[in-house]
Amino acid sequence: MKRQQALRYFTWQWKWRQLLGSEQFRFLLSHTPPTDLVRAMVTPQPLSKGLWHGLPWGRVDRWLYSLATRLLWRYARKNGDPDVLALGEPALGNPPPVIWRGTTISQDLANCSLEAEAIRRALRGHEPTSIVEIGAGYGRTAYSLLGLFPQARYTIIDIQPALSLSRFYLTTLHPNRDISFVDAAQDDLTDLSGADLAVSISSLHEMTPEQVATYLQVLDRVVDGVVFLKQWRSWHNPVDDVVLSMDKYPIPVRWTSILRETAPVQTQFVQAAWLTRDAAE
Repeated sequence: MKRQQALRYFTWQWKWRQLLGSEQFRFLLSHTPPTDLVRAMVTPQPLSKGLWHGLPWGRVDRWLYSLATRLLWRYARKNGDPDVLALGEPALGNPPPVIWRGTTISQDLANCSLEAEAIRRALRGHEPTSIVEIGAGYGRTAYSLLGLFPQARYTIIDIQPALSLSRFYLTTLHPNRDISFVDAAQDDLTDLSGADLAVSISSLHEMTPEQVATYLQVLDRVVDGVVFLKQWRSWHNPVDDVVLSMDKYPIPVRWTSILRETAPVQTQFVQAAWLTRDAAE
């Protein structure tokens, strides 16, 4: 799962010919001291084809992926939420074997750490009891937030096959947690109950403007607390042939903006948070 489907979500691959065009890689290089860069480059990393089965990459591409993941992990240790990194990358799903200081590390957990740091800033010390996520992929964000907030119940709204993937992943890792899975293509979203945190990461831009408006209206009705979005600043949706800009999202007028900034590492993304009407009051 983490060597195939994850690459369709938020796990990024770097190839040598694409390296200089990657804003993520340029960001990581500019935020890594030379000594740490050299250490990440020369520290041994298993690269045998057998260990990387399922990923049709050459040896150089495997090395580049490992290097970028190490640099991202280092940046997350300095700037992300340490409690997320402490959760560890689950072996479930067979992550690529990137090793750093004797431990398997991953892009996904590092990115979750950076996102969780921003979410916690937006929460301002509040610990949510009910979380809604739109578009969970295989469940990377949910894994980190369930670990951070052990008392919270969690609701995922998604379409297939992502919904089945996240159900398998999260119920295997958290068999005793209160986790609901809502099929956006079939279930009635008006039945959703209240939440005090809503999250959507790299999912709304895949929709039509009408769908984006519908989901924001659902969150306006459901959430009494914080809504956190991390989306492309501007994205061409090739399926519907529309360009979606985060600046043009129809944010409910009663929401109060509490955070808006360029996302770290993925600098073509914007992360922002709002207090909903009742929370602001």
